[in-house]
Amino acid sequence: MQPLFNIYFHGANDDRILKIIESGVLQPDVDGKIHLGRHSWESCFMHGADRKRKAAFVIKVRMGAADQATTIFSETPGVRDTAQIQTDRPIAVEILALYVRRMQRDAPAVVEHIAGVTAIKHYPNAAQ
Repeated sequence: MQPLFNIYFHGANDDRILKIIESGVLQPDVDGKIHLGRHSWESCFMHGADRKRKAAFVIKVRMGAADQATTIFSETPGVRDTAQIQTDRPIAVEILALYVRRMQRDAPAVVEHIAGVTAIKHYPNAAQ
């Protein structure tokens, strides 16, 4: 039996994140798959690179039950805790938080944590 809600992490550029917020859904890719991280947001940064904003983005989502979807738990390159959802339909999500990583020349990376959809929409780099 599938739980009613699940918490996952999804790496995407800032424009895609804004579309997810606006639509309230994650869309499957051309292969009918949605890739998510189950336990760690850090590994999802590799999928959220945004050259325009010189940062990487990961969202924390609460996902509703996905009718007629198959979830495969596996390891994929760079993400050891992958949940691959196979579906031909969008899946409703609630955005809980945003993680932003900025790489700085000759300095450690800086990670920001923004909680709540209102704060994410008003994040300074959103829609630049």
